[in-house]
Amino acid sequence: MNNYLGVDIGGTNVCFGVVTENGEFLYENTFKTTEFESAEDLAESIQQHLKKNCKHQFTGIGIGAPSVNETNQSMEFAPNISWGEIVPLNEIFAAKFNLPIRVINDANAAAIGEKVFGEATDQNNFAVITLGTGIGLGLYIDNKIYLGSNGLAGELGHTIVRRDGRECKCGNFGCLETYVAKDGIVKTAKEKLEFSSGGSVLNNISPSNLTPIEIMKAARKEDPVALEIIQTVTRDLAFGISQLVNILDLECIYLSGGITKSGNLLKRKTEKHLKSYILPNMRDKLNLRISTLNEINGGILGAVATIHESLVPVSI
Repeated sequence: MNNYLGVDIGGTNVCFGVVTENGEFLYENTFKTTEFESAEDLAESIQQHLKKNCKHQFTGIGIGAPSVNETNQSMEFAPNISWGEIVPLNEIFAAKFNLPIRVINDANAAAIGEKVFGEATDQNNFAVITLGTGIGLGLYIDNKIYLGSNGLAGELGHTIVRRDGRECKCGNFGCLETYVAKDGIVKTAKEKLEFSSGGSVLNNISPSNLTPIEIMKAARKEDPVALEIIQTVTRDLAFGISQLVNILDLECIYLSGGITKSGNLLKRKTEKHLKSYILPNMRDKLNLRISTLNEINGGILGAVATIHESLVPVSI
């Protein structure tokens, strides 16, 4: 049985692990993305860390990262990672490890992980939406990952949900990411707290410690301001999801990423708004789920499934 190294590069964390082709974790760890000034620094640090701490060998490396052009295996203009405009991840890691490498958009990796190791094994048309520092989308259409004509498909976070809305790091205004990603949720919370009467438990949290998870916790306790924040966030998320469903007629959408680990509140509220946005003949046909891979680092599993598929073709 072959082992593979999976690397999941996010705007906040870089998670990596050695995993068997059957999805069993042999070793895993996490770095803060901001610790590294370049992808070269990251590759060097992962290599040195594994030499010291991991006894398991691996035969290839799968890398999931945001804003990946899968045609040239590079990360391009990633708004939340400041390593340069064009970052040739495949070339950088291949030079360091001298192993087969495959780089894929992180949300596409999550979708492949869902297909190979998760609940989507029998589904042909589904999507995985990753909610974290950014918003990603992995699409399975007719039982294949959809990449688009330039290898850049899936930038759901940069679709416009509010014309003349908040400025996004991509340069546009009103992107979904500016309202539903981590910083966008916190910004909405600060705006609403500024005009609240001061009765919210969120007023007791310093602005630097305010996070989506804390907001979700308060909402589950029926905090009125927190519930208002979640209402706003899930309305925007549902609007973004509805565009996918109305155009593509998907059978299931999986929500993944750190923001979804707070329980089913996000899912329930989003489902309620979806009923207003999805066409009547599709409302009862869509399943919205929280990915079960969330608890076992689905980003790493997806990256591993990606490299395994490219080296030893599997039926998915």
